[in-house]
Amino acid sequence: RHMATPPQVPGSRPYITVVQYNCLADGLSGADAGFDSLPPDEMAWPKRGFELTRKIIDADADVVCLQEVDHYHDTFRPALHAQGYDGVYREDEWSPCRKTTDGKLADGVAIFYKREKLELLGMHVPFTPRDVKEPPIEERRDAGKCLVARFRMRAPIEQRRGTGWKDYTCATLDFIVATLHLASDKNEEGVKRREAQALCAMKEILTFKAMSGAGREDRLSPIVVAGDLNAQPHEPAVEVFKKLGLMSCYARHIRAEPLFTTWKIRTGPYKPGEAKMTIDYIFAQHSAFDVYDVLAMPRSDEIGPKGLPCRGHPSDHLMLKASLEFIVEP
Repeated sequence: RHMATPPQVPGSRPYITVVQYNCLADGLSGADAGFDSLPPDEMAWPKRGFELTRKIIDADADVVCLQEVDHYHDTFRPALHAQGYDGVYREDEWSPCRKTTDGKLADGVAIFYKREKLELLGMHVPFTPRDVKEPPIEERRDAGKCLVARFRMRAPIEQRRGTGWKDYTCATLDFIVATLHLASDKNEEGVKRREAQALCAMKEILTFKAMSGAGREDRLSPIVVAGDLNAQPHEPAVEVFKKLGLMSCYARHIRAEPLFTTWKIRTGPYKPGEAKMTIDYIFAQHSAFDVYDVLAMPRSDEIGPKGLPCRGHPSDHLMLKASLEFIVEP
C-alpha cells in the first residue's frame, strides 16, 4: 500500500525506515488454529511464507522487526539476505509452536537490517532462565520475547577507508532498536504482566545503551522500539514507553493509533472467536526523531468479512512502517 501521506523528501538530516510485523507463526496457523479466511493451500507455509517475505521485501525498510518467526533459518534469513539484509534472531525457549508441531518448530523474534546502510555494533538478548513456562507471579522477572541491537549509519564507502576511517567511526550516527513480543493473556493478570515486561524491557534497553558508551544522553544512541505488545493503547504497558520518553509514531503522525492492527476470526478449539484491536506499535525517542511518514492501514472492507489473514495481508496482524528523521547531529 501507499504511505498515509505523499512521501516527503527527507532534508539534509539522516533518516531510517522501520517495519513492524507479527508474521503469524506457521506452528500457530495449522488446521487446529481455526483460521478459514484463506484456502488451506494459501495458509500452508510454502505459499504463505513466500507471501510474507515478498511483502517484507516490497516494504523496502532499513530495519525490519518481526515476531512469531518460526522459519528464520529456512525462509526469512535466506530470502532477505538475497535482497541485501542481514539479521539477528532470538528463539523463545518456551515457544508454543513446540507443542503444536511435536517440537519441530519454535518461534522467536528477529531484527533485519540493510547491510549497505547500517552496520551492527552489538546486540543484547534479555534472558531469564526458568524451569517452567509460567512461574508464580512473584517470581516473574522477564522482558517478554525481547531482542535489542545497536546500529551505526554507514557513510559512503570512500569515507570508511584510508585516512577517513577514524572520523567515520567517531562521527556517524548510531541508534538502538528493540523488538518485543509481550504476554498475550487478555485478562487482569495479563495486563499486569505486560506492564511488568515493558518496564523490564526498558530497563534492559537503557542498561544496554549505557554499557554501549552512550550513557543516558538523548543525543547518543537514540531508541526505537517496535513490537507486538498484546496491549491496547489505554493499557499501562503502552504508557511505560511514553513515560520513558518514547512516542508512538502513528499517534504522532496521524493524531491517533490505527483502528486495528490485528483482526482474527477463529473457529477452532484454540482461542475461538473474533479479536479486532490495536496491539502493535512503533515507538521512537521523541527528543531524537521526527516522524515524517507512516504506512497507511487498510480498511475493514478492503480486508473482507473473514478478517486476517487475507490476500495481500498474509498474517493475522497488519504491517506497520514509519519513516524517521534524526533530530540529533553526529
